[in-house]
Amino acid sequence: MTTVEEVLGRPDQGVDRRAKRIAIHTFRPRRSWPAIIIGFLVLVVAVIAAAEVIAALAGNPLRLLPVGTATDYVATTTWSEPSVQIASAILALIGLTLIVVALVPGRGRWMALRTDDPALVVGLTRSALRRTVAAAVQDVSGVAGAHVRVRGNKMRIHVSTGMRDTRGLPAEVTRAVERRLAELAPLRSMRIITQVRHTEG
Repeated sequence: MTTVEEVLGRPDQGVDRRAKRIAIHTFRPRRSWPAIIIGFLVLVVAVIAAAEVIAALAGNPLRLLPVGTATDYVATTTWSEPSVQIASAILALIGLTLIVVALVPGRGRWMALRTDDPALVVGLTRSALRRTVAAAVQDVSGVAGAHVRVRGNKMRIHVSTGMRDTRGLPAEVTRAVERRLAELAPLRSMRIITQVRHTEG
């Protein structure tokens, strides 16, 4: 049988790595809502602070912020004060949390598929992946029903069957899933966990 690789030739390794990097970057989930919320809060604080400074320079302070009280507190407080250290620790924790939220990708709805072409990016939704894998499992002899769950790079297959002797069924289901994944060619390898349950009638 002639494969696509045999017709087109195996892609250059550098091109292959670049295609993989572009596909992963394209389908990397973004943390949009946290960025929007934090950006909006920073904008509000900046606008209020700017309005307060401009009004104070004009000789008519708005007094939206307790600037005088804060100035008096800062002038009489040292770094060794427990309140200052607690406030600094809280602010550092908030900053670290924001950094982690920005760096750790969210849960993606797409799975990048291998194309070996940097100009072509293909993805499959996780719901579509579940459906196509469930269809492959349903084709296995003895399977009455299949439920697929995908979390990260782990795929859990729950199979129901009317067969009493199910010793070879989990391995057969796993092989069917592996064949379907080989056809789809996801960029990240999936860990397959198959569970078979006997059901009456």
